[in-house]
Amino acid sequence: MSDTQDTQIQSPRKREEHLSTDGQWRSFPKVPHLLQYVSNGKYYGRIKINGKVIRESRGTTAWTTAKLRLTDFLKQHQEARNRVDPPTFSEAVEILKRDLDHETGVKPRSKEYRLLCLHKIETTWPELRKLRLDEIPAPACRAWAAALNGKIASH
Repeated sequence: MSDTQDTQIQSPRKREEHLSTDGQWRSFPKVPHLLQYVSNGKYYGRIKINGKVIRESRGTTAWTTAKLRLTDFLKQHQEARNRVDPPTFSEAVEILKRDLDHETGVKPRSKEYRLLCLHKIETTWPELRKLRLDEIPAPACRAWAAALNGKIASH
């Protein structure tokens, strides 16, 4: 057998090694996150974020185009991976209350005072409960504090 015949025999076997168990998807070990749907030849990007698999078409059957579009796909989803929605003010208050209940190094009167302050914030600025922490602008906090300062003794 010549070398060319030998490589022709090995290449289909090698290609089969990278097929999914159902034979529908082909993967490429040298280009992770890139798959090819065997029946139509289209390429897809695949990434796992927070336990969820995301697979999107790269809109092409050309290998080089798929590789180029894969980098954009990965950038987009890897940036989203680190992005976490901040909690709402009411969620943060619940976390604080729960932590305060389990805190042993704080005197009971200090706990009561902190809860009283939270109650005052919630009653004087009711819209705050619905806002996410990153949506609360500093000027609005200053305006709220100035308005409240005129009504009660400041601490």
